Amino acid sequence: MMRLLMRMLIIMLLFLCTGCWDMREINYLAIVNMTAADIDPKTGKFIAYYQVINPTSMSAKQSGPTKASVYTYTVTEESPGLLTEKTNTVMSRMLFTPHLQCYVFTERYANQGLRDLINYLEQFTDRRTNVYAVVTDAPLQKVMYSFTPLDRIPGRNIRMMMDWQARSLGMSRRMTQLKDIVEGIPLSRPTIVPMLHFHGDGQASQSDRVESIDAIEPGFELADGAVFLQAKMAGKVDRDTMTLFFVLNGEASKSFDNLKVNGAHVDVEANHIKVKRYWGKSRLRITIHSNLKVLYNGQKSPLTARNAHQIEMAFNKSFQKQADQFVQLAKQKHWDLLGIGDTKQGRGRWRDFDVTFDVSSKATVFGNTRTPYQ
Repeated sequence: MMRLLMRMLIIMLLFLCTGCWDMREINYLAIVNMTAADIDPKTGKFIAYYQVINPTSMSAKQSGPTKASVYTYTVTEESPGLLTEKTNTVMSRMLFTPHLQCYVFTERYANQGLRDLINYLEQFTDRRTNVYAVVTDAPLQKVMYSFTPLDRIPGRNIRMMMDWQARSLGMSRRMTQLKDIVEGIPLSRPTIVPMLHFHGDGQASQSDRVESIDAIEPGFELADGAVFLQAKMAGKVDRDTMTLFFVLNGEASKSFDNLKVNGAHVDVEANHIKVKRYWGKSRLRITIHSNLKVLYNGQKSPLTARNAHQIEMAFNKSFQKQADQFVQLAKQKHWDLLGIGDTKQGRGRWRDFDVTFDVSSKATVFGNTRTPYQ
């Protein structure tokens, strides 16, 4: 009997919970899907862009011409704390950010540092930091005033691109979120945030963008990475270096490479990558083992056990070279890319460590045929 009463009490209490049954009707909310931040170089004022979902464009009963899926609002203030109040001057609805998909920062703003913005966001329970973050080298007017193909909502489009890239690299976690920048503030190892590039002369700001067959220009590309130290952008790396960063730190289990074997191109996917670290007094030996899948074999001769071994040797040599260059880049830029300074062995002296690599691989997948057509 007591158990039944407890269940009834719990059910009654559920009706009192606000959660998703918030009394604020959706007609009073401006649901923000993506937001961007920049600094005015002349005045130093904070510029915020809010991309708000257009509810009528999402209606299943929509008929007639295609409507804009989102609208972008821009407000400028002396500091982040006054932005929400400032939106009342341009929006007819209340700013609602719990469904935010992505933060976009300009290089100019990222170089100045994100601490002030992070401290501001951490004061509010509905201003999330577990949201994807990207840095763009394009003007925000182009990024925030452009529609995207396939996924009509740009913020969701960027999130899905980042999710797909994480899966293609076999990552054990999601791509970089704002909270990763926050958690990286006290660490020696940098945080790498994806770079968002924009292709094309002008923004795709017209709703007839959905009628264009060209999905690339104007449009987004998610490649390369911005390096953050203590929540401030310190430089950039290319896409291959960013992938190597995730692999060598045990956060990704796949990579791709183009090899030269017997004078021909061979494309391989390295998967199930296992990385282990062995520490000495001032020495770190890292072993890497992976299985290889041949994606393209430009060789004209049949694939034999000897040739498979040649592919393995070519991959091992290529990966070893990339890893050595990775360590040299870390020393040149003074970036602890391997996070040695965050370990008990290397705390405070990561630059003193001699890092070496032992690379091994096994070619296991070759496709449907071992003999190419002549």
